[in-house]
Amino acid sequence: MPSFKCKDIGMKCKFEVKTQNQDEIVPIIAMHASKSHSMPDIPPEIMEKVKKAIKK
Repeated sequence: MPSFKCKDIGMKCKFEVKTQNQDEIVPIIAMHASKSHSMPDIPPEIMEKVKKAIKK
């Protein structure tokens, strides 16, 4: 079950997400980044950190 926490990439944020499959998690993270971190588009260097921080 894939999971992600914002704090794992150095953000001071308590957001956590767990999904049933890998295809669902990145869109959820992107929606959170847009709404909570004013990032309508996640920069490539941050997306790389996000993908590395996703636990499987």
